[in-house]
Amino acid sequence: MITDTKSAENAGAGLREPAADRGEEVPERAGLIHLWFTADSPAGPVFVAHSNGWVSGLQITPDGREPDPGRFVDYMRDEVGTDVEPDPDPDPKLVARVSEALATGRTDVPVDLSSRSEFHQEVLRATARIPCGEVRTYGELAEAVGRPRAARAVGTAMARNPVPLLVPCHRVVPSSGGVGKFGFGSGLKAKLLAGEGVVL
Repeated sequence: MITDTKSAENAGAGLREPAADRGEEVPERAGLIHLWFTADSPAGPVFVAHSNGWVSGLQITPDGREPDPGRFVDYMRDEVGTDVEPDPDPDPKLVARVSEALATGRTDVPVDLSSRSEFHQEVLRATARIPCGEVRTYGELAEAVGRPRAARAVGTAMARNPVPLLVPCHRVVPSSGGVGKFGFGSGLKAKLLAGEGVVL
C-alpha cells in the first residue's frame, strides 16, 4: 500500500505496525526518528530509511560504486528534509517486507511521501499502481491524475521520487520509445524492466 500523509501525530518510541494497517489516518510524518538499514534489490544494494515502520527514503548504489552511508545521509537531509541514523536493530518484519517487495516488484510497503508536493504525491501514487511487467508513458500518467498536459511535470515527479523501486518510477517511459532517463542510469532502468519481462 502506497500512502501519502496528511495529519500530524507524534509517534511513540519503538517500531509498531504502520497506522494504515490498523485503519488509522496516517501521520504527517511517520515518526520523529528516521533510521536506515541496507537491503538487496534487483538494482543491487540499497539504503532504506524508515520511521516508525514507514519507508521515507531509498537510495540505489550506483553501478561500480561501494555503498556509501554518508552519501545516503546527505541525500535524506537534502532531498527528504530529515536526518537519518543507522538502525542498530532493524525490525525483522519490516526488513523482510521491504526485501520481499524489492525482490518481487510489489508496491505494498507503506511509504511516507509527505516530503513531496501534493501533485507529486498524486503522481507517485499513480505510479505505484503500475503492475510489475507493465509500463506507462509520462503522458498516460499525466492523464491518470487529471493533468493531460503535464507530462513534463510528471517527469519531474519521477526524478524527485524518494523511494525508487518501491514506487516504480522505472516503469514510466517516454512515448517516443526506449526506456528514457533514470536517476541511476538508463542501462539500469533497461535491466530492471527486462527483469520484469517488459519488451519495449
